[in-house]
Amino acid sequence: MSVTKEQVLATAALCRINLSQSPSGTPGEGGEDSVAEIAAQLDAVLGYMDILNQVDTDKVEPLYCPLEHVAPPRKDAAEKRRSADEILANAPERQQSFFVVPPVI
Repeated sequence: MSVTKEQVLATAALCRINLSQSPSGTPGEGGEDSVAEIAAQLDAVLGYMDILNQVDTDKVEPLYCPLEHVAPPRKDAAEKRRSADEILANAPERQQSFFVVPPVI
């Protein structure tokens, strides 16, 4: 499969990417050369995908991750680690056992 310049320009238009600018944002440094370069790079990526599509995966079980992720078990119990006074000790302003924050309207 060969990616054409027209396909690159159509895709860029759909993505709202201006290819007439360089990656640094300066206008005029892009143009036909960058479109041709992008087309060649996309063609190489799609060529690699074609190679991967030739691999026989009929006997491979689908999986979402090759590693086993098991959460370590822990006791599910509420703990009181700090008192309200300890938590509010560094508060810039407090009122009884609450933080004072600016009003949001």
